[in-house]
Amino acid sequence: MTEVHHEDVAAYALGLLDENERVAFEHHLAGCASCAEEVGAFTAMGELIKSVHPDDLLPNAPDPQVESLLVRRAAAERRRRRFHRTIMTAAACVLVAAGVFLAVNSVTGGPNPDSIHGPARELLLTGSTYSATDPATGTSAIVGLEDKGWGTHVALELKGVKGPLQCRLLAVGDDGRSEVVASWGVPDKGYGVPGSPDPLVLHGGTSLPEDDLNHFTIETFDGRTLATIAV
Repeated sequence: MTEVHHEDVAAYALGLLDENERVAFEHHLAGCASCAEEVGAFTAMGELIKSVHPDDLLPNAPDPQVESLLVRRAAAERRRRRFHRTIMTAAACVLVAAGVFLAVNSVTGGPNPDSIHGPARELLLTGSTYSATDPATGTSAIVGLEDKGWGTHVALELKGVKGPLQCRLLAVGDDGRSEVVASWGVPDKGYGVPGSPDPLVLHGGTSLPEDDLNHFTIETFDGRTLATIAV
């Protein structure tokens, strides 16, 4: 659909619009009283300009580069808008290309965005961190902790685990009380293993204050322990 601007009045009156733009502007003109009034003024002025030969106005032979002010103004406006449309089209192409790249990257095993940024990754960088590797299962984990008024904000980075599995992270207090911080599924390809190097990164919370925490346990739903992280 051709875009119509009120600035097209001069270009329309002077016959500078192409066929599609002219038809679109005439449709706009039928419902715009202010543009219709301006068209009349510009048309009359345009006819007056056409009826006067430059030689009648200038003492010397006219410069072939000289144009009427109205024509220059209208032409400049058309060039500006065509340039703007070109830039917007180029920007749209860049965005589409970026979207295609991201889609292909995700399908072909690009980095998991959660392993690069987000609240879990931020907490692992700024909070109190503890880590452990279980030699029997090969699972390694890092927890990041942040004391909150309601308990403790917990982030987890998990590597060396293959699926399919259903797992959970338990927070265990000094008094033996335990709470589930988070639970997740492990796909066949796993996390932090050959062929699937990205770790699992997630976050959750426990009502246990950070000072009351004793350790964290990563276990499967059937009760098998994958790793224990002492705090």
